[in-house]
Amino acid sequence: MEVRAVSEKMQWKLFWLVVVLGLSGSPVWSRASAPEESRVAISVHNDAGIPTRILLSAEEEASRVFRQSGIEVHWLNCPLPANGPEDPAQCETADFPAHLQLRIAKHSRNLNGFTLGISYLSADGSGCYADLFYKRVEEMHESSQVSLASILGHGVAHEIGHLLLGTNSHADTGIMRARWQSGELASVGKGALFFSSIQSREMRSKLAAWRTHGRNDSQIAAAWLGD
Repeated sequence: MEVRAVSEKMQWKLFWLVVVLGLSGSPVWSRASAPEESRVAISVHNDAGIPTRILLSAEEEASRVFRQSGIEVHWLNCPLPANGPEDPAQCETADFPAHLQLRIAKHSRNLNGFTLGISYLSADGSGCYADLFYKRVEEMHESSQVSLASILGHGVAHEIGHLLLGTNSHADTGIMRARWQSGELASVGKGALFFSSIQSREMRSKLAAWRTHGRNDSQIAAAWLGD
């Protein structure tokens, strides 16, 4: 009986080890697991003069959000150093959906004060350019006490999400909700505001199917967060 009990204990230990190992790799996409077609480059123009440590932390937050969706982000903080490993000309590259442009301004010139960001989409739902407004980030930080980097990073993910998802991409819940209330900000503070599985699959599919696109700039639609 004692030998059998020990054997059963060993079996259960092995069983739970297998379960833990299986769970640890299933819900989150790692850097190594993101295929080449599920990667996007983003040129960031810091017109608001955000301190480097906050900007880099925000980019890591946004990367973590996208990594949960199986997408890896390569950030280019512009202007790039002339003697760096990357070509400074990449800062101006706009190639939907593989290379996008994000400009962080101090505030909006013509939108209401509650708008956190805006993305620009053509008539066919494609777009490479998005703006984010740091003053609104600061206001949300002061009212919620959620860190600046967390709010900024999730705001960046939201606007880039608009570019990758296209028109009518606001949702009732999650990171793509149009207006972030206290619940969304609490989730931001916990690092628990993400894209849905359907949104994640759509973004990966669009990146995987990427080919050279014809451009149609005759009509521009705008999707914004916070209005």
